[in-house]
Amino acid sequence: MNNRLRAALLALALAAAPAAPQEAQQFTCPMHLEVRTDKPGVCPKCSMALVPAAPAVPRDFDLDVEATPHTIKPGKPVRLRFSVTNPLDGARVRNFGVLHDKLFHLFVVSQDLSEFQHIHPAHQPDGSFVIETVLPRAGQYKLYADFYPEGGVPQVLQHPLRTTGASGDLYAARPRLEPDASLTKSVDGMKIALTLDPVEPIAGRPLTLKYHLADAASGAPIADLVPYLAAWGHTLVLSEDQTDYVHSHPVELVPETREGELPRGGPDVTFESLLPKPGVYRIWTQFLRAGRDESAVTTVSFTIRARRLGER
Repeated sequence: MNNRLRAALLALALAAAPAAPQEAQQFTCPMHLEVRTDKPGVCPKCSMALVPAAPAVPRDFDLDVEATPHTIKPGKPVRLRFSVTNPLDGARVRNFGVLHDKLFHLFVVSQDLSEFQHIHPAHQPDGSFVIETVLPRAGQYKLYADFYPEGGVPQVLQHPLRTTGASGDLYAARPRLEPDASLTKSVDGMKIALTLDPVEPIAGRPLTLKYHLADAASGAPIADLVPYLAAWGHTLVLSEDQTDYVHSHPVELVPETREGELPRGGPDVTFESLLPKPGVYRIWTQFLRAGRDESAVTTVSFTIRARRLGER
């Protein structure tokens, strides 16, 4: 979720909440701020871990990114190290809360929005996170680090990266996206149909993304989804200028099963979102089918437009 939007919603939720005794600890969901409880646990709407409603540091932390080699070559491995520090005292954060099965979600997106990665750096003993990846083409990239630092709130911090051979003309390198004429695509043997509610998204209003998955050859409904990072799927939405970010999880919860059993999901998966301003957005949604590991997750993308209220 866009950090400014997250902060505004959190402020509204805190203002609307009934006064509690000073010694009482309140908890809320980072994705559903209307959820309020005096006990830790998980959100009844999305199963995300509840977080303190009044954190010790209610602001963005500082993120340092170190690339090795420092000069990044397209198509060659690069090692990225992430260090998070407390903005109040500069101390490195060593402990993080788990958000959907991971301590750190990293999204890597090229400036033209054609390249997308959702990966998970490994937590190191000193509190930093490390991962090796490849930026496939020359150009500008942006990193979105999604994590929950101890003492703070769940947050998304951005950091730019640039490979050798990247054009110096940032204006010319901007994406020029057009909304998809069809919201049905075939990917990895699946026919993936997206329905928007409302059909024409309105900026600043809730938007529901409804996916229906079917076999591309037979048309039979797909019913062998397995949990991917503790959910039936993950969705990232970015505005064309990459200033607004939404990381959403399905409305449908993964049911509890007996030990040794793996639940199955599909063919319908629903995400809730909100596009904060008018403009074009790209959506990446990921699903995992039975018998595949996370390296074989299916990623489908759609491009949509959000209009101003009253705009035709």
